[in-house]
Amino acid sequence: MMQQITENCIALGKVINKPNIQISFLSYLLQGTKNVLIDTVPQKASENWLHELSEALAGKPIDAIILNHSEEDHSGALSLVLEHNSEIPVYCTAACRARLQPTHPNVNFVCVDHGSSVRIGDFAFRFLHTPGLHWDDNMVTFFENDGTLFSNDLFGQYLGCEELKDNDLSADELLTGADSYFEKVFASAPAEKKQVIAEVKELPFRRIAPGHGVVINKNLSKILALYTNKCLA
Repeated sequence: MMQQITENCIALGKVINKPNIQISFLSYLLQGTKNVLIDTVPQKASENWLHELSEALAGKPIDAIILNHSEEDHSGALSLVLEHNSEIPVYCTAACRARLQPTHPNVNFVCVDHGSSVRIGDFAFRFLHTPGLHWDDNMVTFFENDGTLFSNDLFGQYLGCEELKDNDLSADELLTGADSYFEKVFASAPAEKKQVIAEVKELPFRRIAPGHGVVINKNLSKILALYTNKCLA
């Protein structure tokens, strides 16, 4: 599954259908003077994903990877991407590197601090750590060029749609998927960990591109209200 999200961004992933839920597993490719991959997908979904990634790149290299979280559903295809070039820098938290380095000893991990920024070609990124939402290694990545927040698990939903934007979804459909995902993944987090949502909300993003569900454009204010109520009230 491959879909253009913005002028520079393609979403790549897979929709999984289970008896009680549908859910997507999403990564993103930014293309410009440099090509930047945001997260990967589970290894078991990697065959078609790698084919589509290669098609999107059209022979051009991946210049950098941003890995927001070490869990296998987001990092499972990392070793396959790096198979022919282990020198590609992988930007992540120190906790993410600590989790992955034992099984990926030759990867060029570049640790980023909370609130730090980096330029990769013409692209500018800012990173906010969100430990405890839901592992200690999670972060979100703000893409300053076009105001996209690559949020990984945060703001995810139990939704799986071939149309990867929320434009055709009702607010109720999106919020039902987001609420059930929050209760499963984030509800048990300590109250002090949830306070980072206040800082995330201050970023001037125009859309949210999560690792699960759909890209949030139309219902941005509603999803933020949901998290404000659950994390900051």
